[in-house]
Amino acid sequence: MKVHVFLAQLESLPKRNNLFIVEILKRYIVKQKRFKLILFFIPYHHIGGAERVHLEIIKSLKYKPIVIFDRTDGTVLSKEYLKNAHCFFVTNQKRKKILIYLIQIISYLLPLTLFGCNSGFYYQILSKIKNNVTTIDLTHAFSFPEHGMEITSLKYIHLLDNRVVINNKTLEDYQQLYAENNIDDNYLDRFKVIPNGVQIGEFMSDTIFSRFNDFTIGFVGRNSKEKRPEVFFELVNCIENSNVKAKVIGDNFNDFKENYKQVKYFEGCNSPELVRKEFSEISLLIIPSSREGFPLVIMEAMELGIPVISINVGSVSEHVINDLNGYLSVDNSESEFIKFALNKILLLSSNKELYSRLSINAREYAVNNFDLDTFQQKYRSLFYD
Repeated sequence: MKVHVFLAQLESLPKRNNLFIVEILKRYIVKQKRFKLILFFIPYHHIGGAERVHLEIIKSLKYKPIVIFDRTDGTVLSKEYLKNAHCFFVTNQKRKKILIYLIQIISYLLPLTLFGCNSGFYYQILSKIKNNVTTIDLTHAFSFPEHGMEITSLKYIHLLDNRVVINNKTLEDYQQLYAENNIDDNYLDRFKVIPNGVQIGEFMSDTIFSRFNDFTIGFVGRNSKEKRPEVFFELVNCIENSNVKAKVIGDNFNDFKENYKQVKYFEGCNSPELVRKEFSEISLLIIPSSREGFPLVIMEAMELGIPVISINVGSVSEHVINDLNGYLSVDNSESEFIKFALNKILLLSSNKELYSRLSINAREYAVNNFDLDTFQQKYRSLFYD
């Protein structure tokens, strides 16, 4: 069947169920000689660290991919996603069945690459597609101690051509997981380590002194269980120096506002420029998370010349170096981390020379280690070579 005939037949079907299929086909199949069709499967579109990484992967591609969101969080889709991808919400069973059917058809017509991250629906699709398809997944970090996608993916590993992790720590976690489940070591050859990167912008050293003079500790992230914002707020309560301020940048912190009125809140913003402006006013980034891969906010903080105080999770210890660009707690319990962080905050807020040195070192470390161009080149190679 010719493509234009197939399109006409689809358009004659009830639009309520098939409009989004027709739209995809119009955009891609009629241009199949020019495009390599790439589909992303992502559960959410709110702009957290993982979502910003997904955006940078998308922006590294030659043409706009199709992005399928299989879960929603009620926020408005960001301009960045709308600019760089063709986005569709496939959140009910009817649409999921239609999408699977669509992918099966497209796989007969042209080469197809499926890329998934944190999406259970993505793994369900893999067993239903048998034609000219390349499959890739990305793991930011293991979901200890909960049952995460790393466990869900185990029965589909023979269907994955490449598996991407962002650091050696997550690769080591997979090596242990495969060994515990008696999975052939040959499957480990499918892993690629691609560290995240950030855009290196302009930096004015004068900002270091203004941050010191208006010393502000900051929490940047979602109000979620693993990020443990309550630890940050408890830390704020423990600071007796009235000259040290606090700021939170994230989604929604209404649960804390009544008891922590002294904290400045910047919430629900999807503008990278505005977030960066607010972020740049922080003097010291606090990371109290119970689990992480390597937080993108640490990269973003160091790029801005902001030192970091963090719990030792994921691969943070590979980049946050004591007395160089921040401080790393050796005890991850809430009470001990608060004591540790409080001590370092008081030290840095009272020592201008030390704070300036750590700030400059953080900026230099970001320039030398978090290059976005390398990140983009590696993903282009992954998708097109």
